[in-house]
Amino acid sequence: MILVKVKESHELRWGGMAGIAAIVVAIIGRLVMGNAPKVMESSTTIAGYLLQYRAQILLGSLLLGIATMLFLWFGIAMATAFRRADEVSDTPAMVLAGYVLLAALGFIGVSLLAAMTYTVTAHRALMALAGGPYTAVTVMGAISGIAVAATFGATAAAIMRTHVFPMWMAWCAIVVAVIQLLAAFAVGSVGGVFGPDSLLVGVLPGVLTALWVLAASWLLIREHLPIPAAGARPVMGH
Repeated sequence: MILVKVKESHELRWGGMAGIAAIVVAIIGRLVMGNAPKVMESSTTIAGYLLQYRAQILLGSLLLGIATMLFLWFGIAMATAFRRADEVSDTPAMVLAGYVLLAALGFIGVSLLAAMTYTVTAHRALMALAGGPYTAVTVMGAISGIAVAATFGATAAAIMRTHVFPMWMAWCAIVVAVIQLLAAFAVGSVGGVFGPDSLLVGVLPGVLTALWVLAASWLLIREHLPIPAAGARPVMGH
């Protein structure tokens, strides 16, 4: 067999750093927004929160938008790693499409939150209606768990096929996908333990997803994945 000359490539490390930065910036953005009310609280309570934390919500939305773009960078690095290890499978493209979809949903969600906050606080006559769009954005976030589940399912399949990451990362991705999917289907509950912003549905899936992204990012930073040198041709057989 003819050996193909390779060189070490470290640009995937930047994708790993972007993944860690995405989680850190997202946490800061969420903390900046303060203690958000539940969707089942009164419109007066929601309107009061939007009015009192207007500047913080807008700043937090900007930070979450930045975190979304960093998360997309991480997803592109993941798809690139899979494509280099397996150029004939559709799984790298599925992974990339999944992260693009998640980034689009995330950016739309935070943009809607910022736009809604700006609108109802600039036009005080709309404050009484603040509960409607506020709840809609929260429910949208819960339903997007379906997209997260599909993306992590594709990621698990790519790991099992390419072995770019340890196999336990694939099983953990499957666990995250299942929990995200179940949380999305709990969106029909109007409140309580299965409410769209409850600890079980609105917080736990996000925490598990963030932990997985941190683990994958660290592995990307540590790995030295070989790529073909310029001008080298892969050998298809003996």
